[in-house]
Order: sequence, then C-alpha cells, then structure tokens
Amino acid sequence: METEVDVENKDFSISPGMYANTALTLGHVENVVTVPVEVLALNGQNQVVEVIDNTNRVHLRTVQVGLRGSKLAEITSGLNVGDRVIIGGKAKYFEDEEVDPMLTTAPASETIQVTGGMIDMNGAQTGSEQGDGGAH
Repeated sequence: METEVDVENKDFSISPGMYANTALTLGHVENVVTVPVEVLALNGQNQVVEVIDNTNRVHLRTVQVGLRGSKLAEITSGLNVGDRVIIGGKAKYFEDEEVDPMLTTAPASETIQVTGGMIDMNGAQTGSEQGDGGAH
C-alpha cells in the first residue's frame, strides 16, 4: 500500500525521494474466532455463514462481524471455536441438507512475514526482515 507520511526531519537526514519499508498495525485482536471473508453472506440485514453440525447437516447461522481484513473476518458472536463453516459454494446448499464434508484448514492470521531491502547511506543494498505485527 503506497502511503505518504509526514515526519520531523530536524537534522535533515531524510532527503526528498527516499523510500522506507514499514509494517503498520491498523487493527489487532488476539484469541478470537475468525473465518475467511468469502464465507460471509447477507441474509436481509444480517451477516450469515453456513455451518455444518455434528450430524453433517447444513444450517444458516447469523453472526456478528468485528474487525474485517482482506482475507479474514473476526466473528464476535454466532460462532464458537471448532464450528465448521462451508468455504466456497455459497447458496449451493439447503437448510438441514446432509453433506459429506471435506475438512480443510485456513490461516488464523493475515499477517505475513515479508523480506524487504534497505539501502544504506553508502548506496549498498542489504537484506532485512520485518517482524510479525500479528493480527490473530
């Protein structure tokens, strides 16, 4: 994401045209239930997900969404840890339909570690790693 930031430069160590790599934490929560954003659907004014119960039957469940990223959404109510949701094929299933689920895992965080570069004052390029800002 390209961003413009104003910073103090009293000692003039920053020159016009210089670049910087950084990681910004825009929102951070831990120990929450998350789902891939593609499982969310609108049913009237409600956000819903398709859930598979312990008898492998499909049910539409209303959820409250908290923080929403580009890949994951926090669910503040309506789901519990371990609930199975249908990924892909929204509106393909009917209420109480019996299915034969194939279990998959999805990342619980959108944070990824990125390898970048840093240019020193002498113009030599060296590698650097950015830390994990961690949204979970």
